[in-house]
Amino acid sequence: MKQLDRVLDRVRQPAYTGGNRCWPCTALNLAVVAVLTGALLPVDRLLALLVVVAGTLAVYVRGYLLPGTPRFAPRLVEPLPVDFGHDPPETGGSLGEAQGGQANGSDAEDEASADIDPEELLTALVEAGVLVPEGEDLLLDPAFEEAWIERMAELRALSNQALAARAADAAAGDVESGAYNDRILIAGERDVWLRPAVAVAETAAAETLTDWGVDPSLAGPAAHPLRMFLPSCPACDGDVEETTIQNCCGGPGSVHANPEQPVLACVDCETVLFEFE
Repeated sequence: MKQLDRVLDRVRQPAYTGGNRCWPCTALNLAVVAVLTGALLPVDRLLALLVVVAGTLAVYVRGYLLPGTPRFAPRLVEPLPVDFGHDPPETGGSLGEAQGGQANGSDAEDEASADIDPEELLTALVEAGVLVPEGEDLLLDPAFEEAWIERMAELRALSNQALAARAADAAAGDVESGAYNDRILIAGERDVWLRPAVAVAETAAAETLTDWGVDPSLAGPAAHPLRMFLPSCPACDGDVEETTIQNCCGGPGSVHANPEQPVLACVDCETVLFEFE
């Protein structure tokens, strides 16, 4: 039984199951299982039974059976007069994750960024003049800050599809992109869903970093930690402040797992822009 649990843990994809389940993906894949079962039933009943059991189990534990389903299923069902209640998973992802290895669960970001040395990122940002040491602190260079704000304003005016294309370019890897239900998908070695505000902030950061001479392979991963230095809200250009989920966006009744989580959030629209460790 423990061995079975280990096998299931290896194939599970929490990003597409449970509360994150993509119902268009589920419906499409179950339909495929049903068609295959129906085709095999007159030929071999045992094989048909194996297909329906294995296929249904795969959809249950992984969220889908056909490779790449999360990329095309939402688009296929969008014209239908049926509300699947589909909302892409919140991964807390970043551009750099799309360049990393396949990962599932709470360790996704750590595994995806395992090949990137944090000291290498920091050194690259300091050497490029993006971050300026001042005593024991690191401050954002004023000229870089201005360029970052201008680039965010440019990206904020784009449609989500156009923003997704720019984000994929900034990820500097073999990735695809799309926009579904107000979420940006960067599909690379692992699929990453971004809120538009995060996509604007990190894409603008990565593009500006490249302009400042930072290697494109480092610019995407560096955009995530750089988000803690955000000078203004990428969603509305409002002021930002360090606060907690409870104080800015949840209140005493917040369903967030940790309402005291320290975050960087927008004063005006209350968008959470960065969650501090």
